[in-house]
Amino acid sequence: MTRSRCATPSLMAKQSKMLIRADASVAIGTGHVMRCLALAQAWQDAGREATVVAAEMPDSLLIRLGENKIPVLRIGSASGSPEDAGSFLGHASQLEPAWIVIDGDRFGSDYLQSIHASGSRVLLVDDYADRPAFSADVIVNPNFGADPERYRNRGYRAPVLTGPRYALLRREFRRPLQRQVRERGNRILVTLGGSDPEDLTSQIAGALASCSDLNVTIVAGSAYANKSQLIAQTGSRTKLLFDSNNMRELMMDADIAITIAGGTLWELLSLGCAALSYARTTGGAYLVTCLAQRGMIVDMGEISRFDAGVIAPAVREIAGSISARQRMASQGQALVDGLGASRIVEMIHQLSRR
Repeated sequence: MTRSRCATPSLMAKQSKMLIRADASVAIGTGHVMRCLALAQAWQDAGREATVVAAEMPDSLLIRLGENKIPVLRIGSASGSPEDAGSFLGHASQLEPAWIVIDGDRFGSDYLQSIHASGSRVLLVDDYADRPAFSADVIVNPNFGADPERYRNRGYRAPVLTGPRYALLRREFRRPLQRQVRERGNRILVTLGGSDPEDLTSQIAGALASCSDLNVTIVAGSAYANKSQLIAQTGSRTKLLFDSNNMRELMMDADIAITIAGGTLWELLSLGCAALSYARTTGGAYLVTCLAQRGMIVDMGEISRFDAGVIAPAVREIAGSISARQRMASQGQALVDGLGASRIVEMIHQLSRR
């Protein structure tokens, strides 16, 4: 009798698993974990399982991952160290994942090499293309203007997925929608990501506290550390939320958002919300400048040059221009459609079948 070529149950179980290495903290923010959450959700939607391995993780993010049925395994070593790599490989040897995902600037070329040498396929989520070498089977760099040649010039020859087409957004941002742009845009959302280590949130809250013509909602993320300062700076007319789990609804209700370059900005663009964006890093400044030049957002500059006096006038200018907000809505949604995570999963499924 001819032996069946169907996969055995143990092989099928292995092929269904994804193991993710990412951290979150006040210092590094929550962006790495949140975009890995988006990728894990897309993997789950294809009927598969994902597990996160972390050295640092706020309790609120642990809860969110648990709500998404994503287990979290812990590492006690310094992120990116040889000991970290050894502990991670120990988890990988037990779970035998089909794919390993690495997301974080702390994981250098040596770390990638040690993980890739284990035999698992590796997907690297990257931002800067500045490692000396890249040991991976797929690289995803969702940043605007990311150049695949920067990886090729370092000897990397496997697939590179670049640009906002591959922005990693969670399930709630994949739904098709039509934004109704209001005549007067006085509903303002302030959301500076998961940690906001410079506490820009409280400074913006103070700048908007006396603006009685604006309806302001401020959301502080899961790793935000200055709650008492923020409460003191917030005006009585301002709605203040901590670690909200309905960001899509808040963004859809807002006419204008004040944010910072990163995952939150991609979410706002995907929903067609007019955005005023600051930048924390050189890469963020480049992104904000490029988008502003195309009329998609308003460039508020780098946070190192923060000026509270320009916030209210900038908000009122966009609030009073329905044409500017309509332009931002249409162009933002044309750039970011929310399907990046699904496209990445489809790509790695294709590679798995080879």
